[in-house]
Amino acid sequence: MRPLLRDRILLTRTREDCAEWAAEIENLGAVPVVFPCIRCEDVTTSVLRAQLAREVPRVQWMAFTSKRGVAALARLCPPRSLPLGRIHMAAVGPVTAAEARTRLGRVDLVGTGGTAAALAAELVPRLAPEDRVLIAVAENAGRALEDAFEASGHACARAELYRTFPLPRLHHRLAASELGARNVFLASPSAVTGFCNQVRLDTALDIFTIGPSTTRAARAAGLDVTGEAPQPGLPGLMEALHCAN
Repeated sequence: MRPLLRDRILLTRTREDCAEWAAEIENLGAVPVVFPCIRCEDVTTSVLRAQLAREVPRVQWMAFTSKRGVAALARLCPPRSLPLGRIHMAAVGPVTAAEARTRLGRVDLVGTGGTAAALAAELVPRLAPEDRVLIAVAENAGRALEDAFEASGHACARAELYRTFPLPRLHHRLAASELGARNVFLASPSAVTGFCNQVRLDTALDIFTIGPSTTRAARAAGLDVTGEAPQPGLPGLMEALHCAN
């Protein structure tokens, strides 16, 4: 028997990231529907390469807020070229930490709060007064890490390693009633834009957002938000879904 629409969850991240969440959702007994609404690409400019060549020898810590940031850095700076015995690595959570162990060979701090602000709060007390931090993020990432380091008097440099793009607007958008899922998980403002570019709302959907900035973007786009994740990542979205049902 086909699962009910209320048991089906539309995933709107990149295809790679959708696949990661889909496996977890299946383990929880729901049905994922993969519908990518964004794409990502590495930044490979000469300006960025020059910045990394200048900053890597100066920093004592690197802070990563996503596994994509780890992978992008590893492609730009092969681990054999990094002074890994001297540079400490901080990861926003377990998934990012696993990528850092695989790609870079070490992790010294794994955040427990799941956000950049929480990672900063855990990392700042571990920094020596003279420590400098390289922050590896997306182009459109917020300033939570920079603000925390600057407020504590620590020097930092922001390296924007990848870009996230919403998929372009379709001339003939897919009707929401044809998606095959009633629940929609939106994990970034870019995903909100990409979703609206791909879908026209001809029926009500339950929209769940990963955090405040995504909620604001969804409401600005005219979407009715059913619930906002109370904690980061897929667990928070599943909790919001559970509370709404």
